[in-house]
Amino acid sequence: MKNYINIDQQDYGKKIFRILSIDRLIEMFEKKKNVLVKPDLWDDPFENFILNIPVKDKTGKGSKSILRKRGYGQCWTLNVESDAMWRIYSPDKNGVKIQTTIRKLFRSLCSAQKSYASISCYIGKVKYYPKKDIEKLISDRIAGRKQFNGSIGQARSLLFKRLAFKHENEIRLIFLDPHNKSNSNVYLYPCEPLAVIDRITFDPRMNQRLYKIFKKYLKGIGFQGTLVQSNLYRPPKFT
Repeated sequence: MKNYINIDQQDYGKKIFRILSIDRLIEMFEKKKNVLVKPDLWDDPFENFILNIPVKDKTGKGSKSILRKRGYGQCWTLNVESDAMWRIYSPDKNGVKIQTTIRKLFRSLCSAQKSYASISCYIGKVKYYPKKDIEKLISDRIAGRKQFNGSIGQARSLLFKRLAFKHENEIRLIFLDPHNKSNSNVYLYPCEPLAVIDRITFDPRMNQRLYKIFKKYLKGIGFQGTLVQSNLYRPPKFT
């Protein structure tokens, strides 16, 4: 399926992970909404760089694509767990790692669309390149036109990163506003977390009392998936 970019069909069921604060998780369950943000808000200045490049017409006048503001994304990872992930995305030690599959996440976005899902909903694996290779691709007009033409091309343009970020091993959920009307920095769509999230893992540094409170809360609202606290920093027991 063309809306799965850089992902083979046999990998649609692969597990993916995302770390967020416990507050965001509870908000997700209470409001039953998933939130995507504009790439402009991502940390890497190279994000969304392709559509931000001025293009000159035959008269020599330069302008940026009007499509550059229509994209929204959400970053996940294929990495199960690492010390760096917890420290970067859960600096206050109150984070949780949610788990789903590539297929479940993508279907949640598609099913929320009344129309145009085929040209507005995408999910893809990020590809990582040396900076010089990215610059070469952009300067090659023929290759660039082939790569980034149409809606799928715009979605593909959000799946390029420099080699320095390869450790993130990212999967990105992408929504392109088919009407090009939204001025908001975020895109919220109806999503039932109980159906999408399979497992919730709490920060290994979280206070045990808080962990038990949140675990009881999530069970109380009907979450039937696995609820555990990471044992990443727990010392092994030897006899």
